[in-house]
Amino acid sequence: MVGSIYYILMPYSDFTKAKGRPVLVLQEIDKNDFLILPLTSNLQRDGIVISNEDICDGHLKKDSVIVVPKLTAVDSSLIKGSRFIATLKEESFLKVKKRLCKKLEC
Repeated sequence: MVGSIYYILMPYSDFTKAKGRPVLVLQEIDKNDFLILPLTSNLQRDGIVISNEDICDGHLKKDSVIVVPKLTAVDSSLIKGSRFIATLKEESFLKVKKRLCKKLEC
């Protein structure tokens, strides 16, 4: 699951509504929670642009931007019950983690 992109029902930051959107699973916190980063097809958005060249399994319909550092924790049921889209290549996933760490001043 970690390093993979899923289409989930993503809650808004105020948790009053939700919207279907692709997300990258960044880390499994424990068996109940995952850290995720949202994706957008708006290539003008700040973040890391990915294409099918960055994918080792699955397929993206469009080039996308991983929105870093819009990090969110979600319940594992949102991921486990959702549709798998793709898995990032290891080097692309490491690029995301490095960019996130830089943004968070790790």
